Amino acid sequence: MNNFHYYPHCFFNCSLFIIIYFVIFFIVHYSFFIELIMRFKILFFLINLCCIAVGFSQPINGARPEYLLQAAEERKEAKDYYNSLDLYEKYYEQTKDLAAAFEIAQMNKNLNDYAKAETWYSRFLQRTKNITTVEVDPNTRFYYAQMMKMNGKYDESIIAFEDFLKESKDSVKNVLAQNEILGAKQAMGMKENVQLVVDNIGTGVNTPNNEYSPSITGDGNTLYFTAFRSKGIIKLDGKEDDPYVKVYKSMRDTAGEWSKAIALDDKINRVGAHQGGVALSTDGKMMYFTRIGLSGNEVTQSNLYVSKKQDDGTFGNVNEVKSLNGKYIIKHPNVGEMYGKEVLFFASNMDGTKGGFDIYYATKNEDGSFGIPVNAGNVINTLGDEETPYYRDGKLYFSSNGLPGMGGFDIFVANWDGSTWSTPKNLGTGYNSSTNDRYPSIDDDGSIFLVSNRIGGRSLKSKTCCEDIYIAKKAPIRIDLIVNATDGTNPLKGLTFQMTDISGGKNSGADTKTADTYNSTLNRGRAYNIITSKPGYYNDTIQFNTVGINTSSTIKKEVRLRPTPTIVASLRAITMADGQQLKGVLYSLTEVESGNNDTRTLDMYIAKLGLRKNYMIIATKAGYTSDTARFSTVDIKTTTTIEKTLNLRAKLITVNRLERIKLQDIYYKLDKYEATEEHMDNWALVQQSLDYLHGILKKYPDIVIELSSHTDSRGSDSYNLDLSQRRAEGIKKYLVEKGIETRRMIAKGYGETKLVNRCKNGVKCSEEEHLKNRRTEFRIISGPETIEISEQKPVGN
Repeated sequence: MNNFHYYPHCFFNCSLFIIIYFVIFFIVHYSFFIELIMRFKILFFLINLCCIAVGFSQPINGARPEYLLQAAEERKEAKDYYNSLDLYEKYYEQTKDLAAAFEIAQMNKNLNDYAKAETWYSRFLQRTKNITTVEVDPNTRFYYAQMMKMNGKYDESIIAFEDFLKESKDSVKNVLAQNEILGAKQAMGMKENVQLVVDNIGTGVNTPNNEYSPSITGDGNTLYFTAFRSKGIIKLDGKEDDPYVKVYKSMRDTAGEWSKAIALDDKINRVGAHQGGVALSTDGKMMYFTRIGLSGNEVTQSNLYVSKKQDDGTFGNVNEVKSLNGKYIIKHPNVGEMYGKEVLFFASNMDGTKGGFDIYYATKNEDGSFGIPVNAGNVINTLGDEETPYYRDGKLYFSSNGLPGMGGFDIFVANWDGSTWSTPKNLGTGYNSSTNDRYPSIDDDGSIFLVSNRIGGRSLKSKTCCEDIYIAKKAPIRIDLIVNATDGTNPLKGLTFQMTDISGGKNSGADTKTADTYNSTLNRGRAYNIITSKPGYYNDTIQFNTVGINTSSTIKKEVRLRPTPTIVASLRAITMADGQQLKGVLYSLTEVESGNNDTRTLDMYIAKLGLRKNYMIIATKAGYTSDTARFSTVDIKTTTTIEKTLNLRAKLITVNRLERIKLQDIYYKLDKYEATEEHMDNWALVQQSLDYLHGILKKYPDIVIELSSHTDSRGSDSYNLDLSQRRAEGIKKYLVEKGIETRRMIAKGYGETKLVNRCKNGVKCSEEEHLKNRRTEFRIISGPETIEISEQKPVGN
């Protein structure tokens, strides 16, 4: 919470003027009163007195300008911006004083009325353009540009910031102005985030006054926050029932609606005190919050407290977090976890900050106290203000007005790698606006709760005066496909559809369905091919893509199939293994008499057949036995689809202890040794081979193996020995990361010491001969004497 916004109350009591006037008038005209009484002219005196009283009982608008100015300055000094603004406006009405115009602009800026602030800054700058006798705050043009930016006038604000930089000698403001220009340019280039839905959380939580500091439980159904609660203007004149900021709680029902917020009891909401930011610990058992002191609209004191959840679900036993409090403001607590320990993030203006407020974090000790606060550093903190931190799963979300942003405060995110923060990234449109966006809080579904004074919220005064709580969540883009077929006149039924994703020039497995209508959900940015077939009709193929589709859509396609000759024979074959359909099977269909052959790798084999022919189809797949089916179209009299199911069994081989088994298709790039995509040729095949070994180790948990790597004879002996050792250790590291215990693998590099052919040093060999020596093997060195494993066949590099 930066500023709390109150609304004006009467600064002067008009009756006081009347009483003072009567006293002074009586003293000055004492003898006159005596004479009137002596002459019994009391009636005239009373009439005169009433006229005087009426004259001095007029509203404050009629007060003398110097009194208005003095009162306005006193309210400004007290940070009572609403009343100060009211008095300055009345003073300006009487005097047209340019200095008052500047103060009116400042008050509107402080009260988040950006439209009025821009108007008054413009008025002030225009009127002082050619007047040398009026002192102009050198930062006025900065504020003017800032207001235009927060009103979404990015082009105009860039020009105004550039005008400011031409004259400014304030090094800090110059850096901030350059960031504002960069932020405005970025905002103009940002596209609307069409995948994001941002909703006001509703009237159960939000009111025309301010709401702050949402803290959401992991399931996203319980919300704690702080807020003023008043149906009307808060004047702080002692007549309000409850003019304090309190912690509230709201629950979300199954329909997604939030219940009317209820204030927590006085254990948390201490009577006569304002409560600041609120945050729950990761387990939900502790609540951290601040209690603050105000001077007018500004926070002048803020200390941190903690409360433990009781058995009845309420929070009580409030204690001050003395280890973190000091002679500075601490606000916006948030609980995270770093290095396996609970860490409290917060914003503070303690000594050592880079800007106004910086983000700090402190580790919780076993006794409940906290260690010395650590500044999050220059990557996070700037010359401006950083506030409302939220840390989760290695990501720090926070708000800043010192980084290039769309508005005043924008929400950013930075990643933590255990030692450093990444460069903060602006969350972009939707999450951020041209106004202030702060207090990110995230539930387990990834929805982000935030606080914003963007236009469209509930506001008591200006369109941007007051802050509401919003929820931002990604809306899934759904692309549905519907395909029908006709013969040109009537709809066709009993169709077979085979849809394939053909993106990137590579066919994926086909989705094959037999139905009257094909329905499917598509992915964005992909290209598709659909073959529609029906016995008695020629197949038809259509292609289309989903590139550029950014909203939920339904794609409808109608296919026209042409009738084929009356008798058509076709084949549809699938392959099964252990009750599951195998995909990526190599099918080979041969017409026996002619020997004509069609060989393709498919999930399902579909083909037209000749009439009065004999056929044989063979299904093969690496690691499996093959299967053959024979059939004939000799006796077919009507259009027919022959269905064939082929069955494969995984090949098993017996491996004895100490027997060396070569891993297929493992080939490294030159001088590379790690089991990663960057170091290997054809990483997809390498992964298959390494996962094959991983499966063996998982199947036989008591075996210990030696992983060995070998090279050919080219290169020095010592180099080859070192390279092979590193390659063996690289494969071991891959398997350890996949969950295999390191004790179960001994990495051994043999270099060129165990060649499998004649290709030793000095012998001229072909590349194919050298390739046989560049191998990776394993052997069982402890565990069962024999194991059975499926056969692994090389696919080829």
